[in-house]
Amino acid sequence: MTNSHNMNKSHNIKAERRDRERLTRKEAILKAARKVFFAKGFMNATVDEIADSCGLAKGTIYLYFKSKEEIYVSLMLKGLSLLKQEMEKIHSLRMPSDRLVEKLGEIYFNFYRKNKEYFRIIFLSSHPDVRARVSHELLDASIGVGKACLQVVSDVIKRGIETGIFRKVDPWAAATILWAMINGTIMSHEQDPICRDEVIGLELEKILKEGTDIIVNGLKERS
Repeated sequence: MTNSHNMNKSHNIKAERRDRERLTRKEAILKAARKVFFAKGFMNATVDEIADSCGLAKGTIYLYFKSKEEIYVSLMLKGLSLLKQEMEKIHSLRMPSDRLVEKLGEIYFNFYRKNKEYFRIIFLSSHPDVRARVSHELLDASIGVGKACLQVVSDVIKRGIETGIFRKVDPWAAATILWAMINGTIMSHEQDPICRDEVIGLELEKILKEGTDIIVNGLKERS
């Protein structure tokens, strides 16, 4: 009985060690891939370069990810999960809903400013050619986290309606409009430097603040 117990215990310890080593290696691959993708872009980056960057054989990479696209979407999921963690901090703040919506805009902007690599990956991962080579499980997980982020915004707007700060609207639709404004503004800022610098000529933070203010004021209950 004792020998059997000790064997099971030893087996469990080895299994836990293998799981930790696998997780550590997977994180190392993603860390290297983030740098390679950011430096070269998705189309120009190769699995060979990712393998070289983290000191692993190309074949080892494929033990963890079946394609370059799967690495890319895994990074998107990681970025979305970090954004979700930041956004959920809003639940601990004691503020009226209009201020909470503004705070969510600030949280998103700060996430973008600190994690530009993740932000760019999040948006490029929606390309059909990328998604076609990714497992349904991974896509479902990323969609789920994206919806959870949007749900945080929707819940804040819903609370504002219930407390009389906001007029009666569809909270999910309003959250989607705010989300689209923020994402579209940041994408334009990222992708069109001529328009950004020579036509618009405004700081991104200022544009996002003005846009959020417009949406918040549009949500407020009219006397």
